[in-house]
Amino acid sequence: MSSERQVKRRINTAQNIAKITKAMEMVAASKMKRAQDQAIAARPYSRALYDSIVTVAQVSGVSDHPLLSVHTIGFPVMCVIGTDKGLCGALNTNLAKTLLTWRNEHRDGQVVAVGKKAVLLARNLGMTVHAQFTDLPDHLTFKDILPVVTLILNGFKEQHFRSVEVLYTDFINTLSQRPKQAILLPLTQALQATLTKEKQVTLPPKPYVFEPGAKQILEYLLPFYLENTLFHAFLEAKASEHSARMVAMKNASDNAAELVDELRLIYNKTRQQSITSELLDIVSATMALN
Repeated sequence: MSSERQVKRRINTAQNIAKITKAMEMVAASKMKRAQDQAIAARPYSRALYDSIVTVAQVSGVSDHPLLSVHTIGFPVMCVIGTDKGLCGALNTNLAKTLLTWRNEHRDGQVVAVGKKAVLLARNLGMTVHAQFTDLPDHLTFKDILPVVTLILNGFKEQHFRSVEVLYTDFINTLSQRPKQAILLPLTQALQATLTKEKQVTLPPKPYVFEPGAKQILEYLLPFYLENTLFHAFLEAKASEHSARMVAMKNASDNAAELVDELRLIYNKTRQQSITSELLDIVSATMALN
């Protein structure tokens, strides 16, 4: 009898877990759609802004901008965009693997952690957390990431940071997300890395005339390009987080349903054995009386 009660208790527990994971799956699915649309819609704008930066930088030949300069003073920084909550599969674990590789290459590097899980990852790897930002809203705006951008810009301009990279989860589709590492500063290395990867540089066929001037244009575009690049990384990370959580919760709900079916089978077999044993006792007693 105690065995039947234990199995029944486990069935109730599994059913309650399935209800919770199903509710979390539905919540993640509702957030995922908007996050995916926001991330996908930002891609053409980011690409057009990048093309504008490349065109102005190549044609004007301006190389003395503070964000384009390469210096050896300071320490390298990795901006890790993680999640505030767990239950999103291997998303944060994959970020930790990439961050571990970067730490081995930059022993003096520090971390700007975005999200509670990113802070935990950096501390578990024994890295110095230079700054941390948590509890960002699901629907991001430029205002939400402005403190992160300001910290990175001021740190690089004042030569506290030697270089800045960003690590986030790139959204591919609902079932696939992968960690992506990109150079933010200096922008010279960032642009060269992207051009080398693409191996396609289309120079303008005619000379440009800049008003008020190429340097003034870059003075405005370069910080905005950095802000937009970081903002797009945040959007990709949010879309990946909600997609990974929805898939993880769906798998958890399916596993809980399978466990309930298995436990019910065990419960029925145990109950059948108990009934059979009781019938045998009754028959044996009746035959003894007769």
